[in-house]
Amino acid sequence: MKLIIDSCADISQERARELNADMQPLTIQIDDKSYIDQFEITSEEVIQSIKDGRRPMTSQPNPESFAGIFKKYAEQNESIIYLGLSSALSGTYQSAVIARDTLLEEYPDADITLIDTSAVSYGLGLIVERAAGYIAQGDSKETVISKVEQDISKIRHLFTVNDLNYLAEGGRLSKGSAFLGGLLNIKPLLHVEDGKLVPLEKHRGLKKVFKRMNELAIAEGASGTGHIVHADAEKLAADLKDQLLKNTDLETINITGIGPTISSHTGDGTIALFYFKDGE
Repeated sequence: MKLIIDSCADISQERARELNADMQPLTIQIDDKSYIDQFEITSEEVIQSIKDGRRPMTSQPNPESFAGIFKKYAEQNESIIYLGLSSALSGTYQSAVIARDTLLEEYPDADITLIDTSAVSYGLGLIVERAAGYIAQGDSKETVISKVEQDISKIRHLFTVNDLNYLAEGGRLSKGSAFLGGLLNIKPLLHVEDGKLVPLEKHRGLKKVFKRMNELAIAEGASGTGHIVHADAEKLAADLKDQLLKNTDLETINITGIGPTISSHTGDGTIALFYFKDGE
């Protein structure tokens, strides 16, 4: 059984290899040059371009890219599970659908399952890590799919950004008009709802945003492993981690940089927390 992911899971190439997952990258364009996400550009380079006033643009993989990966494993008679970035945020999942449908004309017996996770960044990453674990322990494909669907229903995304206007201008923010502008030092708390990025609350200052993240993690029974990603905000991410380990039942919280594609849309200063509601 082969696990396929896209680069918007914000899992590094090294981590993907550890999980025995093949990664299909998106593409980032800055000025007139295109870069393959994670392979040809780093998050730091993306953030620097934003600071320099050069807004990165992103594009989904084309169906042919997915077809190449699917064909490789179809020829080996290996079952495939693709865990994709929320289809409400990108056409990446639809490219995979087109690739699968085209490939089935040539390989009608190919076993290809596509799952729209409605997740993004390490929300998707945590789902991928668990799925890889189910496969590694020998679960049947039906069991893996069932467990993944449960994980999708429980994954929580909580994040804040420095500039909500920047996020909205990129077209990835839903229901955000009431949150735009506002008073100095008002920080938004956002989440994912039906696969879309949606403002949840707004608070005066980052300290209160972190406090609210802690409150939600406690109320929702977060335990086990959580994950924090950040864009050029490592110290703040570490502060949030310390608070969560002290106040919640989360036992392990890993911190990594947000991926190049996601940071292209969120900008610098973004901090996001991911965990599974109601524990493990």
